[in-house]
Amino acid sequence: MNTRSMSRCHSAFHIVPFILVACAASAFSQATFPTPALTGIAPLGSKAGATVELTLRGTDLDAPIAILLNERSIPVKSPKPNVVSLALPADLKPALYDLRFVGRYGVSNPRVFEISTLDTVESPGTNTKADKAHKVVLNSVIQGAFKSAAPHWFTFDAKNGQTITATFNGRRFDTRTELLAAVSAPTGRELARMRDGVLTFTAKADATYRLRLNELMFRPGDDYSYRVTLSTTPPPARLASKAGPVRPVQIGQTIQDAFLPLGAAHSFDLAFKTGEKFIIEVHSHQLGHPTDPQLVIENLKADGTLTAQAEVADAPAITPAPSLAVLNRDPSYAYEAKADGTFRLTLNDAFGSTHPFELRILKEAPKPPALIAINPILPGAKTKTAESGSSNVPRNGIAALEVVAPNRNALSEAIELKAENLPAGVTCLGGFIGKAQSLGYIAFQAAADAPAGASVLSGISKSQFVSYNVTDMTKESPLYRTSGAPALGVSTQTAPAFIQTEKTDILEVAADAKLEIPLKVTRHAEFTDALKLKVLGLIADVTKAPEADIAAKAADGKFTLDVKTLKLAPGDYGIILQGPAKMKMRRGVEELTAAEADAKKAVEAQAVAKKQLDAANADATPKKAELVKAATAAVKAADTAKATADKLVKDLTAKAAPKEATFIVYSNPIRIRVKEAAKK
Repeated sequence: MNTRSMSRCHSAFHIVPFILVACAASAFSQATFPTPALTGIAPLGSKAGATVELTLRGTDLDAPIAILLNERSIPVKSPKPNVVSLALPADLKPALYDLRFVGRYGVSNPRVFEISTLDTVESPGTNTKADKAHKVVLNSVIQGAFKSAAPHWFTFDAKNGQTITATFNGRRFDTRTELLAAVSAPTGRELARMRDGVLTFTAKADATYRLRLNELMFRPGDDYSYRVTLSTTPPPARLASKAGPVRPVQIGQTIQDAFLPLGAAHSFDLAFKTGEKFIIEVHSHQLGHPTDPQLVIENLKADGTLTAQAEVADAPAITPAPSLAVLNRDPSYAYEAKADGTFRLTLNDAFGSTHPFELRILKEAPKPPALIAINPILPGAKTKTAESGSSNVPRNGIAALEVVAPNRNALSEAIELKAENLPAGVTCLGGFIGKAQSLGYIAFQAAADAPAGASVLSGISKSQFVSYNVTDMTKESPLYRTSGAPALGVSTQTAPAFIQTEKTDILEVAADAKLEIPLKVTRHAEFTDALKLKVLGLIADVTKAPEADIAAKAADGKFTLDVKTLKLAPGDYGIILQGPAKMKMRRGVEELTAAEADAKKAVEAQAVAKKQLDAANADATPKKAELVKAATAAVKAADTAKATADKLVKDLTAKAAPKEATFIVYSNPIRIRVKEAAKK
């Protein structure tokens, strides 16, 4: 990542790239209440219309209800634990989808699942030597997982002059695999290797060729899976971008091109008139490319000389920082012209790639604004872990999403946060991001009888997650993935407490005063403990943020904002209260209830079988021996069924024993308006 300092500029306002480098755990690494988490799926894809037996890896995947593929909810059956039968609709379009599990405790984080028009070939796992290569056909998808350090071998037939392409992108599929692939001739001579996820070669004769796949570091396990497309389609060509003369660009125009190799620069001239306002944005990293664009802006004088205006590289983190590292290495710059002039824009990639970019010259910020949802963590948590998180609201409770608005500038207007397409029984309480601010919170409330379920929200375009759990971030860096719109689930657990401000309108306070905010607390599930809640969204150091203390058993409380001490500038702020609440809860109560009912039936069946045996022993007909034999077998089967049912009840009773869990509780969103201090 480029760390060059930012040049000062003399424009009316200035945007810097939005980048957050602080790593943090997901919300649920610190919350022991059940919430579904998917750490992996197999297979990684299939064809539309197929029925797939999908193996799920993760935690709290109880009582499957459905699988979400983007916004499509597909009911599932579960033939065995952590396996669901998924009937893919025939009208699914070929694409990468966000796949989420929906169950009793809500919705999970997403994993990538591909719908392809090509047939899928599963690696048998026994093809770990060249002489045991698995036969595949061209124009198919090969998928599998490296269960050992050994490579996987395949063979395929190709004709003279035929061009073959094998492609793989591990990050697209949320897999840790760094794949090496090589094609060899029947003689064993290597013909081509995969580079940057693409292998291409042209057959020189009709023959059977070998394809070897192996993990770069020979790491084995379920996390090291792959999905390779083997086709006769040439790889997509890079844009034919060449260095050339300086190109003119106009306000309102978007240039689509690709970076020049080895960090060479494109140049553009942008003419403007007095009073014009515009925003210069480069989009590449935000489009999913591993790039670090660098934008240099110079004033072009009439005599052809250039003077520095700004150099826009990576920016410092905004404050307060979001819970996850939201990386955006794309530069952005806003300007209000005080006189006619021309800017010379010079653009290159610090990584020297030839990936695509878009140079956007905007008259105003895009509407609706781009928003990224994150699951917030508990403030002040001292943890080195990073885990896949999801967003679920418990019954009779409130849950919140942190929302980041990238590419904001000093004149960016306030944003009212709203969401639609909510799960049944859920109400959106809204949220707020202040003028020129980039962080806010949107909250949701679930009714006491809200059914378990989930839906993908509309109104927020993206969400961000940790792709893989990391137990120690000092030894391993978390991998973050930006997905589509966030999903919200409903958990059948009841929240410990429901916290509301007495007033829900805008609360006003002078910049040199204090604001007291009364709270109402509705307690649930025999929760009587005291609560300590932090204010989120107000200051950079969350550990020093104001707190609301609510006494044990209390039905009300208050907290005080010392606006003068906090040095809050006049303006509107959107905040929310958040904190931990511990109480005992039981898992698997539904299964225990069903098992107890089955055990009762087993006792009744056992009694019936014994009566039938007594009747058979008392029989005086020639069929007595046959009747006794059958009745004895029935008694034995009934005894076995009862023993099995009793054991299941015993096991589930132990599982359902009350255990202390940590919940995250939230208040409703709070809007504060800081006014200028009265002149003395």
